[in-house]
Amino acid sequence: MALTPQEIHAKEFTTRSSKWYDRTEVNEFLDQVVTDYDALMQENAMLKTKLADADAASSQVEEMKQSVNSSILIAQEAADRLKKQTEAESEATLQQAQAEAQRIVMEANTKANALISDSQRKNEGLVVQHEALEKDMTTFKSKLEGMLQAQIDLLKTDEWASFTAPAKSMSQQSTPVQPVASAAPVEPAVETVVVFPADEQK
Repeated sequence: MALTPQEIHAKEFTTRSSKWYDRTEVNEFLDQVVTDYDALMQENAMLKTKLADADAASSQVEEMKQSVNSSILIAQEAADRLKKQTEAESEATLQQAQAEAQRIVMEANTKANALISDSQRKNEGLVVQHEALEKDMTTFKSKLEGMLQAQIDLLKTDEWASFTAPAKSMSQQSTPVQPVASAAPVEPAVETVVVFPADEQK
């Protein structure tokens, strides 16, 4: 156990021989020891106080460090949750957008197919009408050619020649025949029949 300044100050020395120490010098020395020892103890106490303060500050710093670490951990966990939530929402939004895009594409394809089918039907109807019109025109042309050919054949028959013969014989007589002003030339009775296609008649 370390000596206290009081113990040093109260220390008594035993005399064993005729050689005596000077009491004044010994007391002055002891006073100096007491002073130095007291200063050392005060310094030691001050250092202990500083050490305690440093320990307290270290504990406070450690607590702050743990608090910061806890805050960082909480923030990290919150960031992870936010990231997962954002990823889930992004995935849901992407799936919804893909489904909507697929629906729009399907509707567009359906409308396009309907328009194509309707156009094809209309085109087929026009083709049928065109073919029917060509057929009617061919029939009309054939009938018209037949009718005209019949008129031409009529002009080449003997009946037409006998019809024009009296006029020639009358012009060869010696006594001219006065023409009658009111008499009109007689034209052969030709009935012209025009057959129109069914669409033309409508």
